[in-house]
Amino acid sequence: MHEACYCGRTGEIEDRTPVLDDDGMRALESPDCGHLDRLEWLSDDARTEVFEEAGQRKARRSGRRVATRMAGMGPWCSVPII
Repeated sequence: MHEACYCGRTGEIEDRTPVLDDDGMRALESPDCGHLDRLEWLSDDARTEVFEEAGQRKARRSGRRVATRMAGMGPWCSVPII
């Protein structure tokens, strides 16, 4: 999903960094200016998908494992990011 930030950054919203804001709510942080977006304009399902994709991209960038939902493997499992 392509987006533009207040600072002028453009790119895929999933490339932002997933964080918890001051209220403990999930948000995506702009890598350029630090602006937080809770994605409240998306449906709950779409917001969950965006946060999960952003978490997976962050894990790939850092070379870590990430917890993700996979069909037939229980509610969560840990898979290596290659």
